[in-house]
Amino acid sequence: MAREWQQTKYKQFVMPDTVYYQCLWAVRDLERMEKRRSELIAENEGVLPGRHIVSDKNSGFIPHRPTEEQAVERAILDERIKAIRDALEVVPEEYRSFILSNIILKNSGKAYPDKIWKYWKQRFLYNVAKNLSLM
Repeated sequence: MAREWQQTKYKQFVMPDTVYYQCLWAVRDLERMEKRRSELIAENEGVLPGRHIVSDKNSGFIPHRPTEEQAVERAILDERIKAIRDALEVVPEEYRSFILSNIILKNSGKAYPDKIWKYWKQRFLYNVAKNLSLM
């Protein structure tokens, strides 16, 4: 596996290495975050407010109330997903698949049609860092 590195020639988008790697892993985690958010939404919609569900503890019925923990988790996921998706919107559409493929699937990019995608990758990750308040 090749080492990930920043495009340092785009000085306005260079980040501390720790921030750069956090952004890479956040983007790589995007699919899992979206899946988890969908699960939380489904759990919340699966039992309508005011309905009762069976409690595992004593086999009795308890009113369904989304937990504060789930609400906080969903809010965090919403914020992180939006930060990444908003950063991706800045990238021209023709480069988005190359960038995501390079980051998520770790494709080298040698087969990509031109080198300008590297500029857009660096700018995308910089915007992810800004949107996630890492910089």
